[in-house]
Amino acid sequence: MNTGPAFAFVLVCGCLLAVPASAQRPAAPQAPRETPQEERLRREPQPGATQGGILTTETDAQPKFSMDYFVGEWKFEASVSESPLGAGGPVSGLEVVRNVWDGRYWDITIKGEGPDGPFTGRGMILYQDTFAGQFYTRYEVTRGVALLRTGHLGCDLGGTCNLHFETPPFEHNGARIQLRGRFYLTSPFAYRVTTEISVDRGEYRNLGTMWYTKDESARPPAIK
Repeated sequence: MNTGPAFAFVLVCGCLLAVPASAQRPAAPQAPRETPQEERLRREPQPGATQGGILTTETDAQPKFSMDYFVGEWKFEASVSESPLGAGGPVSGLEVVRNVWDGRYWDITIKGEGPDGPFTGRGMILYQDTFAGQFYTRYEVTRGVALLRTGHLGCDLGGTCNLHFETPPFEHNGARIQLRGRFYLTSPFAYRVTTEISVDRGEYRNLGTMWYTKDESARPPAIK
């Protein structure tokens, strides 16, 4: 009796039944791995996390500062101490900043009033973004005093930016003067500037804090 075909059929069926079930089904797709931020968000719940906030780490890139922040009309006020630069007392006025030449320079126009009477000023801001960091220069002539402020700037991961500055020594009213200070940019529509003064190479002391508030409706046109 010829049993070849029947035996082959039984052998094939037996082999198919012997194949494990896991080999007959495609492998289930693996879940994507968590990013470090997602893992930290899961392990360390923080305020705002339920609103979809992304946590930051010390390895995140620092955000760049845009000098267009200053474009607009700013009301300023301060109470300055007496110095060779002028009498002490309240100072207030308006500063207008406009873009110049493709947004690489910014024009400054100042009009105010202080203890010595009304005053005006003109100036220019320059900005550089280099491999060594971000730097700016602000030159202005106000109340007969030419000020050249230079320094570096930077922002933290929370979006707060600071501009540190100092001036080269200069002479005014028979005194050797040097200034240093800091711009605190904590809001899109307000910032403050603290300034210290050194007279005749003496110790630095507080000259005053200038508060700036932006007119949100003003749109000064660029200078082309």
